[in-house]
Amino acid sequence: MSLRDVREVVVASADVAASARFHSAAFDLEVLGQDAGSTLLGVPGSTGGRLRLVPAADRPADPTPPALWDPGARLLGIYSRDLPATAAAIAAAGGRPRNPVTYPYGTASLSELVAQGADGIWWTVPQAVDGAHRPSPALAADAARLHSELHTVVLVVDDHDAAVRFFVAGGLRVVFDGTMTGPDFEELVGMPAGAALRLAFLVGPDEAPARVEIMSFTGVTATDRGDDPVGIRRIVFAADDPAADRARLLATGATELDGGLLRGPAGVEIALVAREQR
Repeated sequence: MSLRDVREVVVASADVAASARFHSAAFDLEVLGQDAGSTLLGVPGSTGGRLRLVPAADRPADPTPPALWDPGARLLGIYSRDLPATAAAIAAAGGRPRNPVTYPYGTASLSELVAQGADGIWWTVPQAVDGAHRPSPALAADAARLHSELHTVVLVVDDHDAAVRFFVAGGLRVVFDGTMTGPDFEELVGMPAGAALRLAFLVGPDEAPARVEIMSFTGVTATDRGDDPVGIRRIVFAADDPAADRARLLATGATELDGGLLRGPAGVEIALVAREQR
């Protein structure tokens, strides 16, 4: 029994129509469905890594967008085959891309850009390298496609180890957990000189998108933005046995919410749906 992959990330949006336009223009995500004011975006044929936009209960009380290191469900990730083209598309759509950075990654190197888009959400955009990145059905199906489906959702937390234990108890597996410091990472995410970020990357049994990352920072000044009315609200996981996985998450520290939802690390809501058998 295990959590498998993230089927949807639910975002409370200040303007669903405007946000949908941004994500379509910046990342090639297509409208897959609309109902009751919500819009589902993704890549046709890819069952995971989708983005559901729902109206926020209130307009933002504080128009200042969150910092990348403010605790919460803070970032989404998507692969790009051409980082300069993605940066241009994000800027043209109204987002704020940072410059791409190439940094050492194990025995190789990785190029990546970070950007802030609609509803204050930060985006991590690694360069897609054939045979090197985690599986992406969207890129595998279309050699000319610029962007993948969502490849990850990132939680910024105060207690890194506790958050990792939570998702490992749900059946995810840690494939990387390390600390990143120095000028390359300061330029990539905009953190102050001398700050550090620790990143854990967790995957399901078949590493299908979207996956989960846990991020924590030292040497930064963070603000609690938990009451913000817009931003990432919920992670919808496919699960082998939703009832059993729910029980395991409750035993590991999740709290129960109305409607069968759970509250997990960084205050994010968690929903479990049965995995389709293929």
